[in-house]
Amino acid sequence: MTDHLFAQLKPAELDEMTEEAHRRRRSADLARAFQTPRSAGPSRKRFRAPLLLVAGTAAAGVAAAAVIVVSGEPVPPATTPPTARTAIAADPVDARSFLLAAAATAVREPATSGRYWYVRERTFQKVHVAPSEYMTAIKALLAEQKRKEKELKDKPDELAAQREDINQKIVKLKTSELPYQAFTSDTQESWRAMKPGEASRFAAHQDVRVTFGSPQDEADWKAAGSPALAEKRPATRDDSSERILSIDNPSLTIQNISQLPTGQDALKRRLDTLFKQSPNSAQTGMTVYLWQTGVDLMTAPIKPGTRSALFKVLADQNGLTSQGQVTDAVGRTGVALSTTGDDGVEFRMIINEETAELLQYEVVQKGQPLLRVALERMGWADRLGDLPA
Repeated sequence: MTDHLFAQLKPAELDEMTEEAHRRRRSADLARAFQTPRSAGPSRKRFRAPLLLVAGTAAAGVAAAAVIVVSGEPVPPATTPPTARTAIAADPVDARSFLLAAAATAVREPATSGRYWYVRERTFQKVHVAPSEYMTAIKALLAEQKRKEKELKDKPDELAAQREDINQKIVKLKTSELPYQAFTSDTQESWRAMKPGEASRFAAHQDVRVTFGSPQDEADWKAAGSPALAEKRPATRDDSSERILSIDNPSLTIQNISQLPTGQDALKRRLDTLFKQSPNSAQTGMTVYLWQTGVDLMTAPIKPGTRSALFKVLADQNGLTSQGQVTDAVGRTGVALSTTGDDGVEFRMIINEETAELLQYEVVQKGQPLLRVALERMGWADRLGDLPA
């Protein structure tokens, strides 16, 4: 789970290098969080996706009660109690009751469709490596592997040992830590085509910000030569290749998820089958798998009945707890639910109690937020570049 987690946190452009050499999986889930302009809550007319998912990103690397200040800009904690509480929050309910109520809300949503599924998310994550240093090290390992492939082509046992050695070095790189604490935040938009063969669009590296855990961390970064910690040039690309929904479920795509069952029992059987087929099922328990898959599904255009059934399936899982009402990274309030993996990594999600919509998901390790993703807007768009009505 730890290597899987860090694989998700790694910047996307860095994983592309690893994929070429390693045939690894999807580009990393981006992290979201600090200092993003507050936006209006999701329109109630649009499809209300994300509800309970995985990835959740926690306050970029400081203890939940801490506040990071860099260049005069305070960074809010991962989750903070709101100044005013709604009537629902005044009488907090357990996770199961909340999820069943969310299921009842979700099923009342009208079924919608469109040409492109749009998602805008603000990600906050801890920086584990300086990108330029990481890519230099990766290139060196790839060059070493290429040389060894030629030298040991007639020695299969030695070649296998060499490949394993390279794999271990890559894992070590991916789990390494900087000698100072730094965090990045950025916004990403995506327009995913529903028709196979049509181009989708991805716009990344928007409003990129870098913060540090303390003034001393910033000083240590400067003493290290002030290496670039994030790609700050906005990038937009169109891509017509079919993309899987998540590494955990390679058979699911944005085009076929509408075929998922809308009944609780049928969806549970389908998810059980997907869990057994998942390349990561041996590393995660069913509850964590469902939380992660839930995030992937609820940020995609699944049917209202499927979303309702998913909440019911989640409600029947052990290990999900309610943390009451909290405030997300962009100032919206919702109920936080969490579960913890066998390795101690905690996964959190914040759900709007009125709309059953996922507002944010986050990942916390040993009390330290590693990743936070605030889902700012989702819905259908008619053309690439258009926003949902």
